[in-house]
Amino acid sequence: MQSASRIKRVKLIGIVIIGGASLLAVAALLAANMQAKEQDSVAPSLGPYGSISTYCGKKGLPRNITNIPWIGCFYLSAGHTATGTLSNQHVEVTVDATGNELFTVNGTVVTNIGGPQRPESGTNVPVARVGGVAGYWICQDASRASCSADITIFGRYPDKSVLFMVSECLPPTHHICVLDQENWDFEMARLSKAR
Repeated sequence: MQSASRIKRVKLIGIVIIGGASLLAVAALLAANMQAKEQDSVAPSLGPYGSISTYCGKKGLPRNITNIPWIGCFYLSAGHTATGTLSNQHVEVTVDATGNELFTVNGTVVTNIGGPQRPESGTNVPVARVGGVAGYWICQDASRASCSADITIFGRYPDKSVLFMVSECLPPTHHICVLDQENWDFEMARLSKAR
């Protein structure tokens, strides 16, 4: 009988040996299971801070939805598009066949603009401001003070899917942004007590 630690080590490398014979079907299932777990844990060495559930909640993440949620996370696979309204703007995100994302706001494809011609928003669309590592603040108008939503790319995966995070920022300053309904409700309650 193999010890639990031996089985654990075997699972980690994705090979199962029973009675000296390699079971390719089991190994393939383990590899698929490991890939799914890999997507749920962005950086295991960071503990809970490296887990998608820390940011997106413990519920399963929707995949290939057609409507962008007002708050939360979702995956899009290659060839899929989601649309929604963020900060009163019509937003569309698409993941093309090669796994690259494309943002469209109010019918215009968003492109970053650098150099001496760079506008304040950093893009060709004044209500879509360059923000964070990869993504855009979506604003009600061209001023930074009106940016109440943020859509960010949280991860890109070998299967050409992309994990998006939609944050909603609390009024009136829009400086505190949250990723899920629970935190939105908590922060709104805290704000109303402070008034």
